[in-house]
Amino acid sequence: MDLQRTKEARRDTPGKQEENTEGPLEPYGGSSHSKDSPKNDSLDHRDANKAQDPTKVNQQHQVTQFVYEDEICPTPSTFRHPACSNAPSPSSQAMRIPRELGLDAKQHRLLLTAKRYPPVTKTTLSELDLPCIMSNINLRMDANFDRDLHFKPDLDGEKGLRKRKEAAEYWAAMAAEIDVYALCAAHQPDTTCDQMEVDQQPAFEPRLPSLFDTLQDVLKTLVPERDHPSVLQNLEVPLLMQQIRKGVLNMVGVANWLAALLKTHCAPMRDEWADRMVEQISSGSRSQDSIEIVRGLQTLFAILEAMKLDVANHQIRAFRVLLIQDTIPFLQEYFRGKIERDNFRVGPSRLWYQELCARELSRMEKPTQPDSFWPLSVLFGGLSDLLLQFHTPEGFPETFVFDSDRLWQLRACLQNLINLDICWTMLVRDIFHPKTLEKMPLENRDILHRPQTYATFRTRVGPLMDENEDCPRGSPQWLKNVRYIALEMARFAWGIYRADAMISDSTIMVIEHQLKDHLLNNSSRFQETQSSWRANLLAATMSSAKKYLNMSPLAICESQRTHPHSAISQQYDIERISMRLAHMGVLHWKVWAPILYVRESVSPADVAMNNPLRIHYVA
Repeated sequence: MDLQRTKEARRDTPGKQEENTEGPLEPYGGSSHSKDSPKNDSLDHRDANKAQDPTKVNQQHQVTQFVYEDEICPTPSTFRHPACSNAPSPSSQAMRIPRELGLDAKQHRLLLTAKRYPPVTKTTLSELDLPCIMSNINLRMDANFDRDLHFKPDLDGEKGLRKRKEAAEYWAAMAAEIDVYALCAAHQPDTTCDQMEVDQQPAFEPRLPSLFDTLQDVLKTLVPERDHPSVLQNLEVPLLMQQIRKGVLNMVGVANWLAALLKTHCAPMRDEWADRMVEQISSGSRSQDSIEIVRGLQTLFAILEAMKLDVANHQIRAFRVLLIQDTIPFLQEYFRGKIERDNFRVGPSRLWYQELCARELSRMEKPTQPDSFWPLSVLFGGLSDLLLQFHTPEGFPETFVFDSDRLWQLRACLQNLINLDICWTMLVRDIFHPKTLEKMPLENRDILHRPQTYATFRTRVGPLMDENEDCPRGSPQWLKNVRYIALEMARFAWGIYRADAMISDSTIMVIEHQLKDHLLNNSSRFQETQSSWRANLLAATMSSAKKYLNMSPLAICESQRTHPHSAISQQYDIERISMRLAHMGVLHWKVWAPILYVRESVSPADVAMNNPLRIHYVA
């Protein structure tokens, strides 16, 4: 239904003269709706496809409203509009829920308890404003590591599910509210809809006025100032509500005006949404279906959110270089302020680093003066231990607070690669031992040394190897995966050795038992593999770190671009992980060395950008 009462209802209303509402109503002040204008140059932003990278594990940038939350700017989780909660007693604007409407218990409950404001408001979008983007420390850090950094709606997780539930309840309540307004308009001048007995009948605070207020506020943040008078004129809330109460609002006309305005300023890819919004509202008006009208309103607010996201993502791209280049001084100022205000505990991190230094000094055969790179090499040694150790660490030092997710991703990646390496070693040493190889044709004996063989093995076994929060080591699902891995390894081996032979259950059980022995426990083979990975990873990481120390943050970021490889290899894994670890470690060192780890022998700016090697270690 439109927010107009039907002609039949208007004819049945005593003492009321029928009004012509076939066309759009003249807005307040007598001028017409704003005309369509040529489309401005718009950006068509699309998510870039990302190649698989062993160092990136489910890395997403999502928002619910938005993933990046900042201390300075209010966020949906911390901000509560004074009218967001239902007042303890109905206000003068409260409306009675007419018995004649026949609403069910759920609709009654939602009218009384659902949120007062739409899911998308000026406040929920405020963290996409440029000042909040520039002061968002998580985003600044992520800009260094993700070339395709962008905001996107976050509909997953506990917070996302809660937001979706609240949004669904709001729109369901809005559909019921539209029915209430339509019934009241159809039965004028019955005064029970305006002058209800709130003590005897359930009453709710209307949402439509807040919806129009919100729509007006959000539009003014998205369109140029020259269009603000048109927004105020076409969305004058008191006039719109008066027309709704009288049943004469032409919502189709409002929808068409909104579509024309949005198409003028949004990216071309959003035009289809605007047309869909008009069609939904028009269809609902023709069929007197409030649910379909609400679908149109949902589409409208989805367009507004998408427009704001487009603007924010364009700003991220425009300011990306500045965000990256300013990383070190920005973080130093941020953390120094935190430490001065006693809002950040650095003692445990300092102790962690000092213990690492003491351990490394005790390992030296004779006391020597460490070179200028030694203090940073100690840091990488400590990080590699946390990443490679068998048992999950309690956490990373607090000074890595903004790198924590990336470090956990690297750890998960490394643990999976160690497990894969153990499986490959089992295949090479235990299944294809020398006596087995002697029985194979000469042309097949070097098959395990061919790069393609390892690539095929990894493709078949690797996906079964992943550990994550839903499938930790030793869990029932993990143990089930081990059985699948044993079966896949047996098939792979028999495919190489004697394809026509049957694989016995006993063979699979033997492989499964060995896998559990090596993967479930901190076995000698795990320690052997771990030691090999640590040596290779540290060597590659140190090599990259020495280059990065004299590079700017932007230059380091640009150096991380991946190059296509014809086949995945262990060396490729080590190179990619070591580059990412070196990137994190060098940025961390440039920020924290003058604050926490070492004595400043030069200015902080010189330390941060140019000459970190001049810093001397403090025992």
